[in-house]
Amino acid sequence: MTALPSAAAVALARPRARWRIKEGTAFGWAMVALPLLFLLAFVGYPFIYGIWLSLEDRAIARPAIFVGIANFIADARDPIFWQVVRNTFVYTIVATLLKAAGGLGLALVMNQNFRFKNLVRAMVLLPFIVPTVLSTIAWMWILDPAFSVINWVLIHLGVTPPGPSWLGNS
Repeated sequence: MTALPSAAAVALARPRARWRIKEGTAFGWAMVALPLLFLLAFVGYPFIYGIWLSLEDRAIARPAIFVGIANFIADARDPIFWQVVRNTFVYTIVATLLKAAGGLGLALVMNQNFRFKNLVRAMVLLPFIVPTVLSTIAWMWILDPAFSVINWVLIHLGVTPPGPSWLGNS
């Protein structure tokens, strides 16, 4: 039977670290401080300011008047508000289910082997690659009443003499 070394012998045999960080020290808080400040600045402040604005009656070009929860009471009595709440929930549920089903179906199709798989995959991912602002500008140009590609085609086909204002007329 061999004798086990004492704790002091183990501590002396082990190489010592030059510096050691203990849990719960200031170093941990220093590492977390900057992200917490960013969260407070970019999430916390707008959230608190939004709550403060909801407690005021703010007309344009007039000073705000503090009304407390009167805005919330007025909304609770408004049937249009409750219709909007219902529409929001229905839209959210239906959109989530359709996106989940469509995404699962697309993933199953893209997992199969077929010709031009990489090309189709690139075309599917293209909307995620092109920035939203760029695609918005492109669609505004496509639907512009004066310089639109669609209006140019419609005018040259004789369908409509000046092209309609796609984004301006209901």
